Amino acid sequence: MTHQVSPKGIVGLGALGRALELFMPEILPPGAVIFAVKAFDLEAALLEHASRWPENIPFVTMCNGFIWPIIERLENKLGKRPIRIGMTTLGSTIKPDGSLKIFADGTTTAWGHWPKTNGEALVKPSKVELDILGHFPGGEWFNDIRPIIRRKWILNVVINSIVGAYRLPKNGLLVNHKQEIEAALAEAINLADKLWPGLNWEAEEKHNFQAKIWNVVNATAENENSMVRDLRLGRRTESDYLAGIASNFDGFSYLKNLHLKILGNH
Repeated sequence: MTHQVSPKGIVGLGALGRALELFMPEILPPGAVIFAVKAFDLEAALLEHASRWPENIPFVTMCNGFIWPIIERLENKLGKRPIRIGMTTLGSTIKPDGSLKIFADGTTTAWGHWPKTNGEALVKPSKVELDILGHFPGGEWFNDIRPIIRRKWILNVVINSIVGAYRLPKNGLLVNHKQEIEAALAEAINLADKLWPGLNWEAEEKHNFQAKIWNVVNATAENENSMVRDLRLGRRTESDYLAGIASNFDGFSYLKNLHLKILGNH
């Protein structure tokens, strides 16, 4: 597996890696190495680059899906380097002429610390990390990144899984699958409680997910979802790290069914 490493500190595959690179300042050696890879490529990518960069350079993951078990499994092999978990709502697409179109308005790019226990002492970012985040639209540091990662995971589980299972060519077609969205959302929230045990919810957050989902759908109505694109091109999807996580628990029959539909579409 080949990853391009630029002087800007980007490690990535495909459009997301290229999109992030547009916002990164010229730093050599990099102030951080950002892994904008598919979740199933993350372990190999981290191990490939663990010996390439000094331990004081943070590794930042920008992957969809529940990837924390990968980080835990690799902890001893990654040494003492800071590991940041990140997310972005930055959108990008490859235009017919091969150029990259970026959707940066109203987006968030964030990374931060993932506490191993509730109440763990705060971890401060380096000045370089804050400088890098300042170059991204909506760039922000979180002392506890888990709530925003949980929120994005739920949105990805619901939207990506349904459009993938039903092979919807545009996100906007989700308007015809309102019952499916309700069923997937209810199970995704319950599953999130198992993946993030003891992590409190903001007031009314659970009740606002329906609106958040439709905001995303409306903003990306004409877009082809990344999971649908992967299926169309015969590539592996990230469903194992989204709806497929339900396979590790009792119940969650609807999410499991969505996951099986996606696997059956390969």
